[in-house]
Amino acid sequence: MAFRHWQIGLHIQQDGIYIVALAATRGGQALRRWWHFPLPAGTIVQGRIKTPETLLVALRPWRQSLPQRHCVRLAFPAVQTLQKKLPRPVIALREEAINRWVSQTMARELEMAENELCFDFTEDESAKTYGVTAAQNKDVAVLLDMAQALSLHLSSITPDASALQALLPWLAPPARCLVWRDERQWLWATKESWGRRVQEDADSVVQLASVLGLPADEMVQCSDLPGGFDCWSVVHSRQPPLPAVGDRYAVALGLAIARGY
Repeated sequence: MAFRHWQIGLHIQQDGIYIVALAATRGGQALRRWWHFPLPAGTIVQGRIKTPETLLVALRPWRQSLPQRHCVRLAFPAVQTLQKKLPRPVIALREEAINRWVSQTMARELEMAENELCFDFTEDESAKTYGVTAAQNKDVAVLLDMAQALSLHLSSITPDASALQALLPWLAPPARCLVWRDERQWLWATKESWGRRVQEDADSVVQLASVLGLPADEMVQCSDLPGGFDCWSVVHSRQPPLPAVGDRYAVALGLAIARGY
């Protein structure tokens, strides 16, 4: 059992790094380890890594504790992404041509060179649109460089808000939107979409529901308090002790439990 493949979610927040390692078992996902590494002020500013070496210093000892068989999903801050709906071209295009068209269209709209842009997209057949998520290559490259320096087996780099979608199957109806909050922002996700709002936009989940145009009873916040969603409930086998502030690991858990490793 100790040598099973570890599925790891790693979420770099403003004040620290939060990590969860899971392994698949017959009964479901089993918790292997969790970690929290505090970060000095100024390491992360508005989602951007200002001192990459500080992260490496914090994570090098952790890397030595990982088994050879592991895959890591890294969270990318939603604040550094742009989401856009593009109408599907009238003429049917092959996959390579679609990639080129999306790249050119996004670069033109963002007034950026194509080689400065990193993007992913999904097709909405019913709406005849492409949903595009874009980021600057230089921001993604910082995480890629960190993963390479640590010799991590990197599976994906995923926007932090979208990582919450992996936890949605555990919500109890009528809830269909999961919300996570720290001292500076709200992250939210439904099956169809995800996003971020600054703390000033809403003081509560009810206010956030109004901002997003969703019924308040369809939203639930990651929280250990009554009425909240216990994000650790998605893990079938949990060995105590669990972290005291469990909701801070929600994104890391979403990354670790996501399918497609």
